[in-house]
Order: sequence, then structure tokens, then C-alpha cells
Amino acid sequence: MTRYTGNHCPVCEQAFTDEDDIVVCPDCGTPYHRACWQKVGACMHKSEHAAGFEWKPEVGPEAEQAAHEATCPNCGTHNTPGAARCSHCGCPLPKSTGAEDAKAEDEKSVPIYARDPAVHSKDRTEPGPHIDAYGTGADGGIYRREIGPEDTIDGIKAKDWAAYVGRSPMYYLMQFFRMSLTKQKVAVSLSAFLFGPAYLLYRKMWKEGLLTAVLTVVLSLPSLIAIVATFNPSLFGAMPLGWVPVAADVCAIAAWIVKILLGLFSVYLYRNHAKKNIDKICTDYPEGNARTDALLQKGGTCLPAALLYYGIMLLLASLVINLAGPSFVQYAMAMTGY
Repeated sequence: MTRYTGNHCPVCEQAFTDEDDIVVCPDCGTPYHRACWQKVGACMHKSEHAAGFEWKPEVGPEAEQAAHEATCPNCGTHNTPGAARCSHCGCPLPKSTGAEDAKAEDEKSVPIYARDPAVHSKDRTEPGPHIDAYGTGADGGIYRREIGPEDTIDGIKAKDWAAYVGRSPMYYLMQFFRMSLTKQKVAVSLSAFLFGPAYLLYRKMWKEGLLTAVLTVVLSLPSLIAIVATFNPSLFGAMPLGWVPVAADVCAIAAWIVKILLGLFSVYLYRNHAKKNIDKICTDYPEGNARTDALLQKGGTCLPAALLYYGIMLLLASLVINLAGPSFVQYAMAMTGY
């Protein structure tokens, strides 16, 4: 089967030759050595069949088209051929089809830079990628503007912003564009309000995330001391604790102030953090794949960092429970109905 020659079997990862006995998955078209297929007993992409996965060749006459379809039009990530969505930003990848209904369906779930603005704007006659953003005019009115990948926000091309941001680029680019026009720093972020340091760490703002995490722990200490002092007072001996209730109330108010500030200004902090990194990358790398790869690596999100934060907070809570003793455990069980 010369069509598969040079491509790789997903089980043994060996390249196919003209003499190999090859079988093909009937659902997605992925080729396997017959022995490898019999060994695993199922397609390696079985979990992706429901999402419409179709095998695309690495080499051969169709490889160039497959590579093009696997390149995200939003952030530029080079995905595995046949993938339905980008592994970096989650945007749907283009599919080769001439059907009008498929094209119409793609219009409903396109990435930021894949929609034809001629469909949405009577003033545009030539198709081209864009996002819709809104800003205030000189008269105070709100006007729509289309932003293409080459348009700049704070001196940085929108496609570079999108590659760095990764997840949720539409939301962040619209906020960055609005801030650039209005010079306002406030943007409500429910995620930052609810998750605080975890949100900052998730967005790879290491300095801000660590500082906020330490501040959060410090502000919670008086309340934790109050819990231990209430249920296990002997632990502190003759140490004066009259200051603890007042300190706990003050720190609780301060903690809420921190949460509100994070909810209002985290997007602005992220914009400044991202701009600094993107400017450095643009200085170090010429425009092209090398710059895009650097943006993808430096930017994006880091879920393990957010989970690590919550893991540390759980350990701190476990320490407080152990110090408070059985009385606190019984009280907590009674309050929760167990």
C-alpha cells in the first residue's frame, strides 16, 4: 500500500514500507501493521472517534494538506494531523470539505481568525480573518471594529497575543483592546475573584501568584489560630490570645478586599505581564514559526501550578484540624449533619 509508505504505525511507531501487511481502522482510517492491530485489539484513537477524528498522512501526496489542516488558524500551534481541536487553545481546526452545510456549521464555532467578516459586515467585500471588538468613539458612543491577525494592540500583533494567551483568546483580546482604547485598568474577572492565587498561577504569573498566595496564607493565620485556640486551648498554654479575635476579623476583611481587587485588576496585571514577555520574544525571534513556538511555550496556561496551590492549602487545613483535635472534628461533623 504505497499510500501509507513512510507514515508511522501508532503502535510500534515504525515507518510503513511497501512490503508491510497493513490494515486500516474502519472508523477513522488510521493504518496499522496487521500484527500491531491484533496486539492492541482496537484503534488507538477510539476515544476520539465520537469527535470526528480522521487519520491524516504524515508524508505522501495528502501530507501538505493534512499539515495545513492541523495548524491552528488562531494561535498557530502545529497539532497532530486529524485532530478536531487545537491542543493549545481549544479552537476547532479547519476541515477539508466542499459541502455548504459543513461550511455553515464551521461558521458557528470558528476560531477567532477563521471567520469570514464579509458574512458579518456589509462594509467588507473581501474575506479575511478577524475578531469583533468594541470601543468608544470621540462622541462617547460605542462602535464595533474588526481586528485582524496583523492588527496591533499596544504595539503587538493580535496573532501574537492569541498565540501567547492560548485558552480563551477571544475574551482577553477584547479586554486588551478595550483597555488600550479607554486606558482603563478595570475588567471584571469572576475566575480571578473566585480562585485568586490559583488563577494567577494558572496564567503563569509566577511572581504575582506566589505573592498573593503568601498574602492569602498570612491573612488566614489569625482565623486558623482562633480555631485551634477554641477547640484545643491547652496547646498555647499561658500565651495571651486576646488579640486573636480582633486580628481574625481585620484579616477577614482584608482578605475580601484582596479578592475584590483581584477580580477587578487581574486582567490588567495579566495584560502587562503578557506584553512584557511578548515584547522580549519579538525582540529575540524574527516573525515566523520560531516566534510562534516561543510564544506558545512561554504563554498558555499551567493547570498543575493551580492544583499545587490547592494541594498546599489542603495540607495547611489538615494541619489545623490535627492541631484543633477531636473536639473540632466532632463539631464539624455536627455542623454538617454527619
